[in-house]
Amino acid sequence: MAIGDKIYNHFSTYTDPYTGTEVERLTEPDHTSHHMYFYNRMTTSDGTYLLYCPELNGERQLYMMNLENGEAIQLTEGEGVDEYGGMFSHDDKYVFYQQSNKFYKLNLADLSRECFYETPEGWNGGSAGMSDDNRFMSIVETKKDTVAAKGGGKNWDFFAQNCLAKPLCRIVYIDVEKKTSHVVIEDRCWFGHTQIRPGDPDTIMFCHEGPYDLIDARLWLVQSDGSNYRCCREQPNDLILTHEFWLPDGSKLAFVYRETTGDKVENIRMIDPETLEETILMPCSPFAHFICDKQNKYMVGDSQGSDVPIHLLNQEEQEKDRAAGIIKNDFIYLIDVAKRKEEKLCYHGTSWLAKHGGPQDAHPHPCFTQDNRYVIFVSDREGKPCIYRVDLEKYLEEKK
Repeated sequence: MAIGDKIYNHFSTYTDPYTGTEVERLTEPDHTSHHMYFYNRMTTSDGTYLLYCPELNGERQLYMMNLENGEAIQLTEGEGVDEYGGMFSHDDKYVFYQQSNKFYKLNLADLSRECFYETPEGWNGGSAGMSDDNRFMSIVETKKDTVAAKGGGKNWDFFAQNCLAKPLCRIVYIDVEKKTSHVVIEDRCWFGHTQIRPGDPDTIMFCHEGPYDLIDARLWLVQSDGSNYRCCREQPNDLILTHEFWLPDGSKLAFVYRETTGDKVENIRMIDPETLEETILMPCSPFAHFICDKQNKYMVGDSQGSDVPIHLLNQEEQEKDRAAGIIKNDFIYLIDVAKRKEEKLCYHGTSWLAKHGGPQDAHPHPCFTQDNRYVIFVSDREGKPCIYRVDLEKYLEEKK
């Protein structure tokens, strides 16, 4: 298949047996499909088109799906496409994505593309974040000969190994318009998940990647010129912090705080990037990922029914429980921010397992469409990972 080819997805609707919520499946369970990483701009402003990645004929490419009729057009071809990192531009005219070590700007009008940055020989690039206006991009580059022997594997076996290897990483700041770049910081530490602060393109949030009990601390900030490289908070080795994101106005960064010992407190917290003052929003279920809508009126999170961290899950035990019909707290939760209240939206029932070809294929990664109309998530509960959605407007109306 080639750029410009079209496929057709057939939608299927069912009523969630545990919450009564109407859920619509957008892709078929005979092949793996997932949307982009949950904090990427993966839908157009009006919510009509979704950027996603299906596995067809043994390869994964980026497609743009019309969410009204299921028609999808192929946007990429060839090897090395970053299947989670694509994002629409703020004006919906372009898609930014990575293929091998090149970063491209794809024109949706004619599907032409231009390369605006290439990672140097001997380095791997990825983990891209963008400024509001798409003028600037931040990425992580990792020196190839410093990663663990199994670094970059398909399963979670590399997670601890690469953290302990302390690979040489650097954050690179790219001027997309001028096609220039500079190194922000460089360190013997595994970096990940760069995110440029909304309204402030000079502030970059990123993480020290790895298992919670092996890293020094997860949450970090740095200015685009390399100054003020700072840790957001201390992190004892019995504490999980996950998965951080910027509020839409850039006023705070949010994350889930989870204790693994003692009372095992779990809550949503926020940090002011200027003062590093930390506040507690509310108690919450054990979310692996969560994010707010564009007005920060609602949040959505994917609860994990096991106390075992995702990278340590035992496939045999997980599949045994599923075969036995055991229902755990594997639900998508909707949070009313003003009321500080969460409720079960629907059962995602995913396995969380790295068995479909990539370590994150079966992660729900819930998110909102840009118009706040739908909640979208991924699950392999019906076979291979599929994309699902819930009409949030309809759900809230029925709850009145």
